[in-house]
Amino acid sequence: MKILYTFLSFLIAITIGFSQSKTKEDIVLENGVSEQLAHFRKQQISDVKYDLSFEIPNQKSEDIVSKLLLEATLSEVNQPLYLDFKEKSQNIKTIEANGKNIAIVHEKGHIVIPSQSLILGKNTVQISFIAGNLSLNRNDDFLYTLLVPDRASTLFPCFDQPDLKATYKLSLTVPKDWKVLAGAEVKNKIEKGDFTLYTFGESDKMSTYLFSFVAGKFDSVTKKAGPGTLGEMTMLYRENNPKKIEMSTDTIFNLHQQSIDFLEKYTNYKFPFQKLDFAAIPVFQYGGMEHVGAIQYRESTLFLDNSSTDSEKLNRAKLIAHETSHMWFGDLVTMKWFDDVWMKEVFANFMADKIMN
Repeated sequence: MKILYTFLSFLIAITIGFSQSKTKEDIVLENGVSEQLAHFRKQQISDVKYDLSFEIPNQKSEDIVSKLLLEATLSEVNQPLYLDFKEKSQNIKTIEANGKNIAIVHEKGHIVIPSQSLILGKNTVQISFIAGNLSLNRNDDFLYTLLVPDRASTLFPCFDQPDLKATYKLSLTVPKDWKVLAGAEVKNKIEKGDFTLYTFGESDKMSTYLFSFVAGKFDSVTKKAGPGTLGEMTMLYRENNPKKIEMSTDTIFNLHQQSIDFLEKYTNYKFPFQKLDFAAIPVFQYGGMEHVGAIQYRESTLFLDNSSTDSEKLNRAKLIAHETSHMWFGDLVTMKWFDDVWMKEVFANFMADKIMN
């Protein structure tokens, strides 16, 4: 019996030691998010919430002063907490972890929160920083974010991997003659001299690459396009050709509603987010981008007139069908890692073709 007891104790010790060695395996920091880091964080982190504020100045050459309040539940604290921020270290002004100021440690595009500053369960991290400009497409009188595939971390500190979805609360201070659009509805609006502070409600859960906002001198139109499950939709635009605006606006809204109606019926799954708005942006890099609740489009693709060809009209319809399909295929159901990014595009194309037919 004593031999058996000793043997069992030996097995238990080995098992515990092996488990601890696996838990304590050091993360090797690399530029960008390695699969090792992504897998570790997926096990370590849950219930992520970002509360972000950006102060947009009048001049695009001026810095955007920003703040982040991050909430996350941690299942283990033997390792540090690594946030991705691919910006200059001097852009980080202060860091607090669970109410205490900590030293700024920024290595290879990652902010390191040491394990001794962490607790099991709910943690809060507050960071004051200057927003990165790489993915803030700033023009003299408007800007828009484009964070796909992994560029959220060039704008603000975050966990920039698609399988760590989070909710967002956003505050934007912008010049008072600007309009704004983001993934949730505006809940409050306060005039502050030459600026306006917009506070948005809490967003739906989304991957970091789907977070977005648009702000600038835009016109806007709001319509109830059909009897579907959504309420009104809003479009921001800068197009100034009255004929194109007159001929295109109703069609743009109707195409979105028709796509939603088809997808709800085909999937037997109601529109998965709290709203669907969109912005038509001059010289946009792509045909469109499927940000949750706030799709962005290239303006010239949406606004057509009598001289437009059948091919241009079909391309517009298919583009809208494609981006609307992404609400289900890509935004609601998202790939775990970037090597499967093709899947969301294949499904969106497949559904767009069915809608077009």
